[in-house]
This record gives sequence, C-alpha cells and structure tokens, in this order.
Amino acid sequence: MNSNWEEVISKLSKDPAIMEEFEELFHDGMTGENIAAAIAAFERSLVTVNSRFDRWLKGEERVLTEQELRGYRLFKSYGCVSCHQGVNVGGNMFGIMGAKGDYFKDMHREITDADLGRYNVTKLSEDKHYFKVPSLRLAAINPPYFHDGSEPTLEGAIRIMGRYQLGRELPDDDIEDIISFLYTLVGEHIRLKP
Repeated sequence: MNSNWEEVISKLSKDPAIMEEFEELFHDGMTGENIAAAIAAFERSLVTVNSRFDRWLKGEERVLTEQELRGYRLFKSYGCVSCHQGVNVGGNMFGIMGAKGDYFKDMHREITDADLGRYNVTKLSEDKHYFKVPSLRLAAINPPYFHDGSEPTLEGAIRIMGRYQLGRELPDDDIEDIISFLYTLVGEHIRLKP
C-alpha cells in the first residue's frame, strides 16, 4: 500500500517462495503487470458463502438483529449501494475517491503515485483518483482501509466515505448500525476463517 512498483517488486523479491511461484506462473517473472494479475486472481477467489446476510436474503428472517437490519436500511438509504452492489457488495466498478469533497487535498500531505489510482494504469487524466470499489464481504474483519491503508478503523472509514463520497456527516449511531450490518457480510471462506 502507498508504494510504487519498484518498491513492491523489491519487497516481494526477498521472499524465495513468492519468487519461485512467479517464475512458475509468469514467463517474464515478477513485473508490475504480473503482480496486478496475481492480485486480481486472488480477489476473484475471495468469494464467501453462507454469511448471515446471505441466509437472511434466502428467507431466514430471524438471523439478523434489529440493529443489523437498521444498518442495512441505512446502507441503502444513504446510497452506499450505488457503488457497493452486487453479490460481493462491491468489487464491480471503479469510483472516484472524493465525489463530494477533495479527499486528497484534505489529507494535508503530498500526493503519491498510489493516490493517482487507475491513472497509473490508463495514463488518462480523467482516471486520476479512481479506484476499484472494494467488496465489503470481508471488510469488517480486514483493516486497514483505503488504497493506502491510511484508515485503521472501520468506523473511521465509514465516516470518511460519508463525508467524501456522500457529502454527509453520518451520526455515530448510524455508523454503529452500518458496522453491525457489515459484520453480517462475513461468511465462510475455504482459506480465511472469520
């Protein structure tokens, strides 16, 4: 996070097992493009099943608490679902970080290459600060948050998203309810245990 390809390759190259895997999988070894392909393949494998939310969608009405249901309703009514949609509750599109405010200006630090987002791939100026909208399936148990890992808490991430993506200051109670809902998205995964 918050690195360039040269730094990432340098760090990963120190692990002989990773180097061996890359040499087996990619004829040209470890490159930024190959790392991106490996990450994309890994992300496609992060399918979780049988979350409490999934079970609720299938008709198990009592599997969610009132607070979790409030969180789900708030998640929809605030508009979070306009980006975090589909079976994985995100991961299907790119979105600009700072749709309703200048997130990067307010960070009060120099902009890094990582902050440029999709622009690093396309080199199109209109792609600056666009990032893949992450799936929220495992977000409740996988801090830190954002493209650079700058936010350590789920509460902080929701507060920032409310401010910069929705143009709203979310009340603490609403944030707590949304967090409660996000925990219902954590399901079973063959490699990851919640």
